[in-house]
Amino acid sequence: MKVTFYGTRGSTPVPEQEFVRVGGNTPCILFTSDTGRVGILDAGTGIRKLGNDLLARSHEQYDNIFIALSHTHWDHIQGFPFFQPAYDPKRHFIVTIPEKDRKGKNLESIFSMQMQSEYFPVPVEKMGAYMMFWAPNITRYITRAGVDVVASKHNHPGGAYGYRFEEAGKVLVYCTDVEHGDRIDPNVVALSKNADLLIHDAQYTPEELKEKKGWGHSSWEQAVEVAEQAGAKRLALFHHDPDHTDSFLFKMEEECQRRFPAAFLSREGMEIEL
Repeated sequence: MKVTFYGTRGSTPVPEQEFVRVGGNTPCILFTSDTGRVGILDAGTGIRKLGNDLLARSHEQYDNIFIALSHTHWDHIQGFPFFQPAYDPKRHFIVTIPEKDRKGKNLESIFSMQMQSEYFPVPVEKMGAYMMFWAPNITRYITRAGVDVVASKHNHPGGAYGYRFEEAGKVLVYCTDVEHGDRIDPNVVALSKNADLLIHDAQYTPEELKEKKGWGHSSWEQAVEVAEQAGAKRLALFHHDPDHTDSFLFKMEEECQRRFPAAFLSREGMEIEL
């Protein structure tokens, strides 16, 4: 399986020059299975370029392209109206997040709301592609490509889910927008057990985290603790704070690597083969 980062920034896009090396788009990741089928993790502003790249490569998968959401906060869905493949009537997308223990509006209405005429000229039902909004009351399933998927709820305002993807003995874990509290969440550690690649929220420094309790995010130190406890092979620091410039983040990466050498900053355009 292969992972390609299209958006690694948290909270809001930052297009300024001092953010360009790590990237300013909000969360979006392309997941490619060993069979060549693709899926998408979150639909932040990075999904715009992801869609353009799929079209440029004349990607021929038209059915059951899943978009798995960690949650539906603005920075994780705001790129969806600019996702060009969703305007192709030949394509079929499954937009999904577990409904188990989740409260609030149904998934389709959330996407419809952000594309109301007050906010966007094209409503979701006029985009063209077939859209299935799937909010299952299960947290484990197998995709058509044969990838075993496990979802696990964690602490974040409004709720959020982490995902574990396993294929041919390789494990990818995606765990963003998580606040651990006074101790590391054991459910996050269990989800991340022996991951070949753990993508984990690392929005704050340990010092910043003290002032951001209740904001729903982790420090890089907590991301390392999860990786250590879970025995993860590699750790991608993710959901970078919009006020953290490239130079700030590279210093943070160095500090993190002194404790966990297999840690690195997730960067837009980065591809990782598992």
